[in-house]
Amino acid sequence: MDKPPPEAEAASPALVSRTAFADADEQAAALRGWNQSYLQLSRGAFGGEVRQLEFAGLRLFVESLRESVYQTGKIREGALAVGLPLQLGGPSVFCGASSDAGALHVFSGASGFEFRSSRSHVMLGLELDEAAWRRCGEHDPALQASLGAQAGLRRLDAAAQAGLRQCLTGVMDAVEAAPDLLRSPAVRADMVDTVMAQLGRVLAPAQTGRPQAGGAAQAHWALIRRARELMHAQLEQPPTVLALCQQLGVSRRTLQNAFQAMLGVGPLAYVRAVRLNAARQALKTATSVTAAATHLGFWHFGHFAHDYQQMFGELPSESFRKFH
Repeated sequence: MDKPPPEAEAASPALVSRTAFADADEQAAALRGWNQSYLQLSRGAFGGEVRQLEFAGLRLFVESLRESVYQTGKIREGALAVGLPLQLGGPSVFCGASSDAGALHVFSGASGFEFRSSRSHVMLGLELDEAAWRRCGEHDPALQASLGAQAGLRRLDAAAQAGLRQCLTGVMDAVEAAPDLLRSPAVRADMVDTVMAQLGRVLAPAQTGRPQAGGAAQAHWALIRRARELMHAQLEQPPTVLALCQQLGVSRRTLQNAFQAMLGVGPLAYVRAVRLNAARQALKTATSVTAAATHLGFWHFGHFAHDYQQMFGELPSESFRKFH
């Protein structure tokens, strides 16, 4: 039997919380390891809320502020923390630069960060511990060093940022609505894989090109063949892209380039196709559509139904009725 993916083995219990605050100091302490202090600047009764989800070395959060505060902090060494504004009720300044909804906020860095929020401010954030940050290290090492060394704003691809924003809020909403989803190792692994893929697109959009000739093309085909063998040997729980990279001993960027050059799709799209086909087989014996989907790691059932219909021309519920 194949060994389960490392991220599934090391998965710690998920922590889900949603806390309202009427004191700025108490809210500043809500994000453990950020060493924050908040100084309220605008006049009025302070109000705020922090939603958090922690699992597998990731922390997702949404922080709301109802008054302007001056924040200072310093992320723990080795971690990466980024944020995307969801709401800006006026001007705000991050590390000396004017902030807006289109900027990626990088909180991590040896020098710490400073932030003056607007009076009505909502920030979506992602923090990776050192091990999880290394797992996302398919982008350029110089970029990784820059993002990890200095807090500040980054002007990056708008479509990729929108994808990351939708991904993070989707994961949080899904787990808040159904916390038992994270009991499934396949769901946890797929969530981590999805978040890492979206973060990779933001930090270093994948470069695509024409298939290469000669030795490069043969190397790509050999890598794809080995990846396919690993996937199809574990059809009941196909490995995530992260697990594939670890088992193959290559970076995510290398695997992405091979699949894109040879097959015209990335490894994540290929893994999802494998899982969709496995889900169709599972529907023949499963007790429900939900049971089949969750077993294969699908956690957003609306997306699952859409992707399934796009792949097979019918909804999974229609397949279930037909098979039974």
